Amino acid sequence: MFDKDKYLEHLGFSGTPDASLETLRKIHREHQMRIPYDSGYALALDSSGDALGLAQAHFDLDAAFETIVLSGRGGICVELNFMFHRLLVELGFEVQVLAASTLLPGGVWGPEVEHMVMRVTLDGEDWLADAGHAGISIVEPLPFSGETVVQDGIEFRLTRREEYYFLEYKTRAKDWRDSYRFLPETRTTADWARWRDALPVEELVAHPRRRRRVIDNGQVTLTANLFVSVEDGKERLRLIRDENELEKIVGTYWR
Repeated sequence: MFDKDKYLEHLGFSGTPDASLETLRKIHREHQMRIPYDSGYALALDSSGDALGLAQAHFDLDAAFETIVLSGRGGICVELNFMFHRLLVELGFEVQVLAASTLLPGGVWGPEVEHMVMRVTLDGEDWLADAGHAGISIVEPLPFSGETVVQDGIEFRLTRREEYYFLEYKTRAKDWRDSYRFLPETRTTADWARWRDALPVEELVAHPRRRRRVIDNGQVTLTANLFVSVEDGKERLRLIRDENELEKIVGTYWR
């Protein structure tokens, strides 16, 4: 069962913080440091544990809280962000649920309802919140104003192109890249009831396990055996071919 106090305790807080920008920044960062993104449980696996494709799963906030916060399992965006949304609401924040689509391999945009993000309004200013993305993403809330903000050496900004907002990021010595796009349209949990049905067939059949976690000076992701680390803004990609090395990386960041 969802429990705000246990949630805050897991994030390293005692008592109930106020609904301020300072609080939002702290819990946004701590959430991504202490609760990783991990799609492993959501994949259909064969007898050897290799991924076959995305399994159908129904979102249950209380069940997600039990297994992710209380038992220490990672989760996917819908679980992580809807839990975070519930926490923000109970803390008194004004929060709007939004649906985003990520940039898939080949430069194709995913379905309109795929990733889940939030718009938090504080003192008349809007902030993007996202505690459950699988790729390089914001560590702290990002203003909707469009200004460029540096977080752990990575530049982030929200741009508007026609009806969409785009989250863009830039690591050191790299060009600006799109992470995802979204419409400023309020959504509910029910909109994600059959989100997998809208994914391209190739995404369903050959969907690699993805992991992400924020670290002290950056963030790390692991997609199958492709390890990406961004520390102080410097991005490094490594294809891990040695099973022992891969196990060491997983043990360091995701156990």
